Amino acid sequence: MTPELAEILGLLCAEGSHIISYNDYFGKEKGKLRFRKNKKSERIEFYNKDQKLIIHYQTLLKKEFNHQSKITKHGKINIGNKKMIRTILSHTFLGHLKWKVPKKVVSSNRKIKISFLRGFFDGDGTAINVARFFSTNLNGIKQISLLLSELNYKHTIQEPVIKKNRKPHYVLQLSRPQQEEFLTEINPISKLPK
Repeated sequence: MTPELAEILGLLCAEGSHIISYNDYFGKEKGKLRFRKNKKSERIEFYNKDQKLIIHYQTLLKKEFNHQSKITKHGKINIGNKKMIRTILSHTFLGHLKWKVPKKVVSSNRKIKISFLRGFFDGDGTAINVARFFSTNLNGIKQISLLLSELNYKHTIQEPVIKKNRKPHYVLQLSRPQQEEFLTEINPISKLPK
């Protein structure tokens, strides 16, 4: 596990999705027009409105996988390379209720844990008023909590926030006295306090 891969996984746990679709279409094969039924396509998609974070993610992919990705006009980066998809999915499922902190992150050193937390925080965190993480995935938030405890950061998980027509989401809040130390150590790309 490299720091770059740990950060990529943190970003994807926060803002990534694994998409499989099936399409019917006509295409040329060996010079002949053929009908393809239920052709499977698969991708991992990362989306964030923050251009600085999208470019950082693109740089991480280049460093870790030597993959030159493109940013779509909608601010997304798609990974269609099967080997990259398999590598990422060998560590965690993706999706807001499915992700988990990868076992290799949990069993790694402080640098790897901090890299994963940086990625997740940049995707689903905030430093406005107080440093907090958000997720609809209670088990995932509990795993983030264990990582923070191992790193000696005090924090609390608050009662779920329930809003009409939305899934309950959970808030993990860092203790105020340790907030500055935490933000200095993870050094987020986009969620710095104003």
